[in-house]
Amino acid sequence: MRERVLKAAADWVWVPPDAVDIVTDDYRAVVYGGRGPSVQWSSTTRPLDEVIAEVRRKTPDGMKLNWWVDDRTQPTDTAEILLSKGFELSEVLEILARPLTGDLTQELEVPADVTVRPALDAESILRAAAIDSEVFDWPPPSQNELDHEVAAIERGELSPRRFVAEVDGELVGSAGYTLMGDVVGLWGAGVLEKARGRGVYRALIAARCQAAIADGATLALVSARTATSAPTLRRVGFVAYGTKRCYQLCPE
Repeated sequence: MRERVLKAAADWVWVPPDAVDIVTDDYRAVVYGGRGPSVQWSSTTRPLDEVIAEVRRKTPDGMKLNWWVDDRTQPTDTAEILLSKGFELSEVLEILARPLTGDLTQELEVPADVTVRPALDAESILRAAAIDSEVFDWPPPSQNELDHEVAAIERGELSPRRFVAEVDGELVGSAGYTLMGDVVGLWGAGVLEKARGRGVYRALIAARCQAAIADGATLALVSARTATSAPTLRRVGFVAYGTKRCYQLCPE
């Protein structure tokens, strides 16, 4: 199970339509519009100094460079080398997963007054993105990203997809999922502060997992923040199989 989870986590990379995806034998870097590049994985037998210098040359002036490190990263002292080059540890995520069986709505004791539905139109997507921006301080989707999401829904594509949660008719939470064969990656679950403690987060987990089961998924995967969502996920049956750490180099 551990190898299956870690491989799925390494293969799960978000590449929005506005991004540039750079894949080499040594690393994969996604250059996000307005946010700079993020090295999703690296595994090299070349001197890492050379690889870092190469990626830095592809980093636009004034942009941060993020570099993710996990148990599969090579060389094994990548983190130490990044720190020696001026990178700083910026985030630690747990890689968690659980098999998908049964009725998670009942298992997770989702409150009856919380309703979750997929975001199937531009207005719902924008409202979900507004919650993302408030909870995570993420920028809203560009018009190009929004157009791609709406077009994918109109074509009947099942993934990636956003979900929204309502309490008493008010939109208070959002989340998304990405289907990868028989694995579903859960991402971006956020709940407005005024609605926390009412089971909205659990409802978003259950709804996405049930939708994924219907589409053939047998395993749910999450990269969760260690101090916030990871403890909640462990309480509802997710198991930690490793960690991934982000090292960030800020512009001079």
